[in-house]
Amino acid sequence: MAEITPIQLHEVADSLKDVVDVAGLGEDSLQAIAAILNVPDDQFALMAPGILQAFQQSINNPNDKIALAQAVNASGLRAEDLTSSFDGVCEEIDKMTTSAQKRDFLKQIISSLINSVSDAEGIAKRNIAVAIELCHPDAKIPQYAHITDSGVDVYALDDITIHPGETVLVPTGIKVALPAGYELQVRPKSGRALKTKLRIANTPGTIDQAYRDEIKVIIENVEAPIKDITIEDGKVTSILYGGDFTIGKGEKFCQLVLAEVPKISFFRVDSVLEIDEENRNGGFGSTGLT
Repeated sequence: MAEITPIQLHEVADSLKDVVDVAGLGEDSLQAIAAILNVPDDQFALMAPGILQAFQQSINNPNDKIALAQAVNASGLRAEDLTSSFDGVCEEIDKMTTSAQKRDFLKQIISSLINSVSDAEGIAKRNIAVAIELCHPDAKIPQYAHITDSGVDVYALDDITIHPGETVLVPTGIKVALPAGYELQVRPKSGRALKTKLRIANTPGTIDQAYRDEIKVIIENVEAPIKDITIEDGKVTSILYGGDFTIGKGEKFCQLVLAEVPKISFFRVDSVLEIDEENRNGGFGSTGLT
């Protein structure tokens, strides 16, 4: 069986040049793929599933996908163009003098790459670059858990125990420089809010555009210090105390959402009904529960 050379792979890559360029697949990547395809077929059959899975995971990392989305937007690529080009790529692959399983493997690699670029086209038409400083040795850059998430997860610097009724200021170890016209909103993680009595006190907290100090989050344990007292024959027989809650080092404890902030320009009028005569009337709870 003739060996697959990087030159042959270049012919395939040239059929999908825009995708290859956007994904950053350079000469080293082509050399590595050629080496994999030249492994004997029996060894290749054992290696291929794991390699394919690792490759798919690497190109589907949420934060890498955001970078890919930026590259896709800058290149002007469209998903339909990528999809229509796949048949031509397959024709180039079928010309290779190698086994069917290796040709199928290469097609799956290219298909996964096209799918990833296609996904990236739709996830973020605008990506806002935000400068970040790690001001603590254990600080981590906030990450998206899923590419469609609105908020990036923030990680605890250390174990933090919050007693019932206590409010603490939790450091994050990060500082940011937001572009003009934007704020960061600090919001709770829904799972922690459901399962514990920990709350972000000023939800949503606001990180203003000009704020440059370390971001810290106000968290409170809203559980009562004393939950119940049992009295029998005029004597206290038992006291049920509220529980402590601990955020472990490295755990996600809140999220940050980037939001655009338009400015208000007030103009005075004699009556706001001059603007819109419809007045809903009523106040808090006026629409009822049903």
